[in-house]
Amino acid sequence: MYRVGVIGLGKMGLPIARNLIERGFEVIGYRRHSSPELVVAGGVLGSSPADVAAQADILLSILPDGLAVDEVVGDSSRGTLSTLRPGTVHVEMSTIDVERKRVIRDRVRVHGGDLIDCPISGSPGMVAPRLATTFVSGEQASIDRVSSVLDAISGRWVYAGAFGAGTHLKYITNLLVAVHTVATAEAMVLARRSGLDLDLVQRAVDDSIGASAIWKQRGPMMQQRTWPVPAPGPIDTLYAILQQIETHADGVDMDTPMFSSAKTVFDKAVADGWGQRDIAAVHDQFDPDIGIEPREG
Repeated sequence: MYRVGVIGLGKMGLPIARNLIERGFEVIGYRRHSSPELVVAGGVLGSSPADVAAQADILLSILPDGLAVDEVVGDSSRGTLSTLRPGTVHVEMSTIDVERKRVIRDRVRVHGGDLIDCPISGSPGMVAPRLATTFVSGEQASIDRVSSVLDAISGRWVYAGAFGAGTHLKYITNLLVAVHTVATAEAMVLARRSGLDLDLVQRAVDDSIGASAIWKQRGPMMQQRTWPVPAPGPIDTLYAILQQIETHADGVDMDTPMFSSAKTVFDKAVADGWGQRDIAAVHDQFDPDIGIEPREG
């Protein structure tokens, strides 16, 4: 059984590490601010990304942005490249610009390894019960080598194609999340202003052609105006990806009227300081004078 080095033990990385341990993998992990939870789960903590790379058969990273990935891989004595074992496959799960990730992959290849693009789709709460989906792209031989790890990360994984296709597939998913969230919010506000029984509206739409996963998951939050703390899907987390989608759409010379309209709502939510609220809170962008104080659930 492989020893997997997991770098980034935050809201997504820690449950991924636990899932790997549950499936019988040895896990050595690293987080800048330590992670005693990994040790409790049966893993081992490394002192740096380089320490993890020196001991791991396969690397896995899931980090907040491109700068963090650059620092982890890095050419310094603390970066994974300084101790990378020949033939190591690095499963890179952060959602960052494809071209930036491609440059990092090429550096890994110069040092005798490979890096595959594997962003994960789903909230932190979906990882542990194996409901999150991983979009995998890169060299088929490298993917074949780590397939057992991909099987254990969370739920199903999908081979998207050549390097970068995984990130682009996640863009499609998150475009739909943004549009469906805004549509759900607008529909719920219209139902409220129309004097409808919101419980009845929720149940009726749940079983109709107009339903969506977002309607079913976030509709009840919007109906009650209860935003869970901590948020299962913070606006800031989605917003960072929406900015990447906007840049990518411009790069392929595509107009996105639905997406652009939805992003405008998220732009305003972020400007209003709502970044740590759940995405369901965009409901109040449509009805700021509702007269009911939102509750933290």
